Amino acid sequence: MHKQTAIFSTTIVSLLISVSPVLAQAKPAPKLEVVTPGENQTIFGDKVPVLISTESFTLTDYQNNPPLVYGQGHIHLWLDDENPTPESATKIVSEDFTFSDVPYGEHTLKVTLVNNNHTPITPVQEKIIKFKNEPIASPSPVSSNAFDKNTALVILIIVALVIVAAWWYTK
Repeated sequence: MHKQTAIFSTTIVSLLISVSPVLAQAKPAPKLEVVTPGENQTIFGDKVPVLISTESFTLTDYQNNPPLVYGQGHIHLWLDDENPTPESATKIVSEDFTFSDVPYGEHTLKVTLVNNNHTPITPVQEKIIKFKNEPIASPSPVSSNAFDKNTALVILIIVALVIVAAWWYTK
């Protein structure tokens, strides 16, 4: 019995020694964060910039790479898509993108990290962000190009000082 326990212990120790380098080399799971737009953010204008941050994930051109490589793929974006599919996604291979001509109002952005064959990575990394965009406000009448009272006063004082200096100089 003692001999069997020693063999069992030796087997367990050698198994742990052989597995530990593999565990030490294991990559952390990919992570996804949406930097902008933020949740409930208001964006002014009809262009919506999307900035994404990924960790432990390499963005690659899905058309030129093998379909399933752990930690490698691209990003799918959906803006206001009630039935998102891989076919309807905007596919990007960088961490930034700008939607143009976005109608003003409330919007939902869905962002997913996917493999090169367009399937979500495991574990799934997906974010859904609600935001709105509004038109850029036109300048108010108060901030027009006309001089305000303070500017006129400063100009009047400078002109008066120039006149006094010219008089003093010619005296």
